[in-house]
Amino acid sequence: MSTRIAPIPKHRFHEPKKNLPTIRPRTLSPEDRFTRAFVRAYAEQATSLHRRSPKTSLAFTLEIPVNGYGITDLLAIAWAGIDGESFPTAFAFAKVAKPTCRAFEMKLANWQKALAQASRYRNFAHQTIVVLPPKTCENAMRAMDTFKLVQVGLWSFDPKSNHIRAIFTPRVHTPRSSRYWLQSIEKSAAAPNSALPISGRG
Repeated sequence: MSTRIAPIPKHRFHEPKKNLPTIRPRTLSPEDRFTRAFVRAYAEQATSLHRRSPKTSLAFTLEIPVNGYGITDLLAIAWAGIDGESFPTAFAFAKVAKPTCRAFEMKLANWQKALAQASRYRNFAHQTIVVLPPKTCENAMRAMDTFKLVQVGLWSFDPKSNHIRAIFTPRVHTPRSSRYWLQSIEKSAAAPNSALPISGRG
């Protein structure tokens, strides 16, 4: 899987390990550091985590707001079959590439809040997944029936070992709103230095 990441403003690189904000660690919250560490690990492990997916390209954008549904910590957009092709609009890209959007919600402690937020992302994402540290994830696993009922995934991530454990990954479902699915792609494409093959906006 080729990985292309939409960086935070003023980034110059697309390599996963060089694509996080050039901010001193002490200015980032613990949750911010957790999220950025997960991005690096996910970029390296996405192929094994999504073995059945035919999508070969991947772009990330952090903190994408979608009207009425909150701000997703990480939006991963996967697509296939259009290497070297560019599109004038997000709509044209979506029509041809049929990208899969995965929305991730990160929390260090409050998994209940993460679950509530992630469930809203199903309105614009094909998959929504809560990512927690191992200890917090152990507590969340007691509510596995709830995660499965609302079709929100549960993964654990250990920044020390760089290990992602996919405990429950929901099936890919059509987003509830095609309008907001397209809006999430538009906003990702509009991010500075977006890695999506979209030359215009809208």
